[in-house]
Amino acid sequence: MEKLCGFVAPSGMKAYFFTGDRYIRYDVEADGADEGYPLAIADQWPGLFEADIDAALPWSDGSVFFFRGDQCLAYDIENGVVLDGPRPIAEMWPGLFDLGIDAAILWGSGNAYFFSGEEYQVFDGASGEIDPEARPIAGDWPGAFPRIDTALWWPSGNPYVFAGSEYARLDPEDGSVAEGFPRPVEEDWRGLPIGPVAGDVPEPAGPAGSARSVRDFFPEFSAPLEGRVPYLYQDVKGLVTTGVGNLVDSPEEAAALPFVHAATGRPATRAEIEAEWHRIKNEPGLAKKGHLAAKAIHTLELPDAAIDELVRKRFDVNEARMSAVFPGWADWPADARLGAHSIAWTGSFFPTRWPGFTAAANAGRWEEAAAQSHLREDGNPSIAPRNRANLRLFRNAAAVVARGLDRSRIYYPAAL
Repeated sequence: MEKLCGFVAPSGMKAYFFTGDRYIRYDVEADGADEGYPLAIADQWPGLFEADIDAALPWSDGSVFFFRGDQCLAYDIENGVVLDGPRPIAEMWPGLFDLGIDAAILWGSGNAYFFSGEEYQVFDGASGEIDPEARPIAGDWPGAFPRIDTALWWPSGNPYVFAGSEYARLDPEDGSVAEGFPRPVEEDWRGLPIGPVAGDVPEPAGPAGSARSVRDFFPEFSAPLEGRVPYLYQDVKGLVTTGVGNLVDSPEEAAALPFVHAATGRPATRAEIEAEWHRIKNEPGLAKKGHLAAKAIHTLELPDAAIDELVRKRFDVNEARMSAVFPGWADWPADARLGAHSIAWTGSFFPTRWPGFTAAANAGRWEEAAAQSHLREDGNPSIAPRNRANLRLFRNAAAVVARGLDRSRIYYPAAL
């Protein structure tokens, strides 16, 4: 499920919500999404991050700060121009979580709150400084979600926080959750994109589950978490990558793929592919700037069919390895198998690196497996959406077993 990011425009008349590479405009008075949305971010917001925006913070001067990974930029939405950045968060907001944030909100008091993982930090509006102490969300925000996807101050004077498919209204005085919350987003926010945006997943899983195989469903599950990139780029570790998070960190691996020239579609030669690989690998700063930085300098691309084949081959390798590692693999709930593939896709593998998870999964203790499914986010804040997805998948598996549901069906992105 793609992360939601939203903010209210300085005018107070419209709100904007971003997910993946698209956004919607939300009418505050009509309390619903405007017609004609979603639209592509890249087509309507010149200079803004084109996808995967983590957080947006409207500021008192009418500008809006946008965050993605460890980068931040200031944007004038009235004129559609970048005012500053993108630059590292550490430069623009000294003392703030410098590897990335999940959500931010400017409170009515003039203080701003920044959320990252299960912690938050405070910007003191009076002193103009960030309190360097990170505090637990669960300890200081009574009843709020332990992790927050997006937060916004509504023109009515009510702050709202969102996590997954739920939201809560907070008391503007003490931040406590109002009575009757959390509530489902889909019931109260007409047209808000929760989960994959319409068109990204042609057959989303509903309450009855999807009959598709895990292999068929996996590309659609993984693309929002990894992106689907036809050109070579550097991942957060500086490793050359393409497709749906497929590592090709040697020129020989890249040359084995059927790259074509982006401008003409002409097949690239082995020498051209290796030259492109070296150029991307040696370009300074690409790892910190994200895959869109490589988009501006690439010349070669993989056709869609080649990306699909690359994903399928890697999936099949992981499937064979997990069948060997987990004796009861074939009988696992489909959501659990999808979650295990999600973990394996990041390069982590069982059982030596995941003894706690392996023991819980082999015993069919899916709630325990959910607790053991967390991937390290240090230095890679983009892992957070995958962790949220994995947690839901293994909790779904526990519900499937407890309620006697069909183990072969995929219930994600629904929460059972």
